[in-house]
Amino acid sequence: MALNGLIQKGVVTDWAVHAMGHELTANFGIDHARTLAIVAPSHYRYYFENKKGKLAQYAERVWNITESTTEEKAKKGIEKLEEFFHSLDIKTKLSEYTEAYAGTAEKVEKAFTERNWLGLGEHKKLTPQDAYKIIELSY
Repeated sequence: MALNGLIQKGVVTDWAVHAMGHELTANFGIDHARTLAIVAPSHYRYYFENKKGKLAQYAERVWNITESTTEEKAKKGIEKLEEFFHSLDIKTKLSEYTEAYAGTAEKVEKAFTERNWLGLGEHKKLTPQDAYKIIELSY
Protein backbone atom coordinates (compact mmCIF):
# COMPACT_ATOMS: atom_id res chain seq x y z
CA MET A 1 0.00 0.00 0.00
CA ALA A 2 2.86 2.36 0.72
CA LEU A 3 4.63 1.68 -2.55
CA ASN A 4 1.60 2.34 -4.74
CA GLY A 5 0.93 5.67 -3.02
CA LEU A 6 -2.43 4.76 -1.53
CA ILE A 7 -1.27 5.10 2.06
CA GLN A 8 -0.35 8.76 1.51
CA LYS A 9 -3.70 9.89 0.16
CA GLY A 10 -5.11 12.60 2.40
CA VAL A 11 -2.24 12.63 4.89
CA VAL A 12 1.20 14.17 5.09
CA THR A 13 3.95 11.58 4.69
CA ASP A 14 7.67 11.59 5.29
CA TRP A 15 9.89 9.31 3.21
CA ALA A 16 13.21 10.97 4.10
CA VAL A 17 14.26 8.06 6.32
CA HIS A 18 13.82 5.74 3.34
CA ALA A 19 15.90 7.96 1.07
CA MET A 20 18.75 8.01 3.59
CA GLY A 21 18.37 4.27 4.16
CA HIS A 22 18.70 3.61 0.43
CA GLU A 23 22.03 5.42 0.47
CA LEU A 24 23.32 3.11 3.21
CA THR A 25 22.18 0.10 1.20
CA ALA A 26 23.94 1.44 -1.90
CA ASN A 27 27.16 2.15 -0.03
CA PHE A 28 27.35 -0.91 2.22
CA GLY A 29 24.89 -3.53 0.96
CA ILE A 30 22.93 -3.46 4.22
CA ASP A 31 19.34 -4.52 3.60
CA HIS A 32 16.77 -1.75 3.55
CA ALA A 33 14.92 -2.75 6.72
CA ARG A 34 18.15 -2.62 8.69
CA THR A 35 19.08 0.76 7.23
CA LEU A 36 15.72 2.10 8.41
CA ALA A 37 16.56 0.86 11.91
CA ILE A 38 19.87 2.74 11.65
CA VAL A 39 18.44 6.03 10.38
CA ALA A 40 15.00 6.31 12.00
CA PRO A 41 16.04 6.89 15.65
CA SER A 42 18.57 9.56 14.64
CA HIS A 43 16.05 11.18 12.32
CA TYR A 44 13.43 11.33 15.08
CA ARG A 45 15.93 12.76 17.56
CA TYR A 46 17.18 15.33 15.05
CA TYR A 47 13.65 16.52 14.23
CA PHE A 48 12.31 15.92 17.72
CA GLU A 49 10.62 19.29 18.16
CA ASN A 50 8.70 18.89 14.89
CA LYS A 51 7.84 15.24 15.43
CA LYS A 52 7.23 14.95 19.17
CA GLY A 53 3.44 15.09 18.88
CA LYS A 54 3.33 12.18 16.44
CA LEU A 55 6.01 10.32 18.39
CA ALA A 56 3.99 10.69 21.60
CA GLN A 57 0.92 9.40 19.75
CA TYR A 58 2.99 6.45 18.52
CA ALA A 59 4.22 5.75 22.06
CA GLU A 60 0.64 5.76 23.35
CA ARG A 61 -0.89 3.65 20.59
CA VAL A 62 1.91 1.14 20.07
CA TRP A 63 3.65 0.91 23.43
CA ASN A 64 0.79 1.94 25.74
CA ILE A 65 2.86 4.74 27.25
CA THR A 66 0.14 7.00 28.60
CA GLU A 67 1.70 8.64 31.64
CA SER A 68 3.94 11.69 31.35
CA THR A 69 4.30 14.75 29.18
CA THR A 70 4.17 14.75 25.41
CA GLU A 71 7.93 15.21 25.29
CA GLU A 72 8.65 12.36 27.70
CA LYS A 73 6.26 10.01 25.89
CA ALA A 74 7.90 10.87 22.57
CA LYS A 75 11.38 10.15 23.95
CA LYS A 76 10.18 6.87 25.43
CA GLY A 77 8.65 5.98 22.07
CA ILE A 78 12.03 6.35 20.35
CA GLU A 79 13.67 4.28 23.10
CA LYS A 80 11.04 1.54 22.74
CA LEU A 81 11.54 1.52 18.98
CA GLU A 82 15.27 0.94 19.44
CA GLU A 83 14.63 -1.71 22.10
CA PHE A 84 12.28 -3.48 19.70
CA PHE A 85 14.91 -3.51 16.95
CA HIS A 86 17.47 -4.83 19.42
CA SER A 87 15.05 -7.57 20.55
CA LEU A 88 15.10 -8.77 16.93
CA ASP A 89 18.92 -8.63 16.87
CA ILE A 90 18.80 -5.62 14.55
CA LYS A 91 21.60 -3.15 15.19
CA THR A 92 20.80 0.55 15.19
CA LYS A 93 24.19 2.15 14.52
CA LEU A 94 26.05 2.15 11.21
CA SER A 95 29.32 1.44 13.02
CA GLU A 96 27.84 -1.89 14.14
CA TYR A 97 27.65 -2.99 10.49
CA THR A 98 30.89 -1.64 9.07
CA GLU A 99 34.19 -0.19 10.18
CA ALA A 100 34.23 1.91 7.00
CA TYR A 101 31.46 4.28 8.08
CA ALA A 102 33.65 7.41 8.24
CA GLY A 103 32.69 9.82 5.46
CA THR A 104 29.25 8.32 4.90
CA ALA A 105 27.48 11.51 5.94
CA GLU A 106 29.46 13.42 3.31
CA LYS A 107 28.55 10.84 0.64
CA VAL A 108 24.84 11.09 1.47
CA GLU A 109 24.92 14.89 1.47
CA LYS A 110 26.72 14.89 -1.89
CA ALA A 111 24.29 12.39 -3.43
CA PHE A 112 21.25 14.37 -2.29
CA THR A 113 22.77 17.62 -3.57
CA GLU A 114 23.66 16.12 -6.94
CA ARG A 115 20.12 14.79 -7.32
CA ASN A 116 18.74 18.20 -6.37
CA TRP A 117 16.94 16.66 -3.38
CA LEU A 118 17.00 19.95 -1.52
CA GLY A 119 13.78 19.55 0.45
CA LEU A 120 12.67 16.09 1.59
CA GLY A 121 10.34 15.06 4.39
CA GLU A 122 6.81 15.89 5.38
CA HIS A 123 7.37 19.65 5.11
CA LYS A 124 9.95 19.45 2.30
CA LYS A 125 12.55 21.03 4.57
CA LEU A 126 15.11 18.25 5.07
CA THR A 127 18.19 19.51 3.24
CA PRO A 128 21.28 17.58 2.19
CA GLN A 129 23.00 19.22 5.17
CA ASP A 130 20.30 17.85 7.49
CA ALA A 131 20.80 14.40 5.97
CA TYR A 132 24.52 14.77 6.70
CA LYS A 133 23.78 15.51 10.38
CA ILE A 134 21.26 12.68 10.70
CA ILE A 135 23.63 10.13 9.16
CA GLU A 136 26.43 11.37 11.38
CA LEU A 137 24.17 10.83 14.42
CA SER A 138 23.63 7.28 13.14
CA TYR A 139 27.31 6.32 13.37
